[in-house]
Amino acid sequence: MAAPCLADEDDWPVLKGARVENRPPAVAFAVYRSHRSTGFGVYRMQRPDALKPYLLARRVEAQSGKAEISWASSEACPQLEPALAELARLPAPVIAPPRTGPAGDLKPAADGSSYFLWATDARWSAADSAAGMELRAIDGSPVAAWAEKTLKSLEPCWGPTRP
Repeated sequence: MAAPCLADEDDWPVLKGARVENRPPAVAFAVYRSHRSTGFGVYRMQRPDALKPYLLARRVEAQSGKAEISWASSEACPQLEPALAELARLPAPVIAPPRTGPAGDLKPAADGSSYFLWATDARWSAADSAAGMELRAIDGSPVAAWAEKTLKSLEPCWGPTRP
């Protein structure tokens, strides 16, 4: 995985563009906090020796700029597939038509976090029509709840060596 910089939210396009074996992530998410940022890519790998096809790359960057890349796989981390399945149950936001009043504020509180989620294989619920999606959210949102739960459940899975 290329070493994308996650110093702030402007670097989000770099994370979702990171490649492993020339493949983009099927799902990427990032959490930006005042003291550090954490970015993940979930890559669908079609290796003949893999029983389960997902490879995860994580980059944690401290405010100092020091970064650490760690790895996990769905073969060694049974928590991953249930976390990915939960994505299908996240409620979709309702798109509000533009209006003359002030727009909703996506700025997190001074000590809060912001969350980004990107998926290449989304579906419309009414039909099996393919879509891609990108969400940006702040504390208190369904995306934030999913990300925090996923971060906690995957914590024991990470190691310094790529599987």
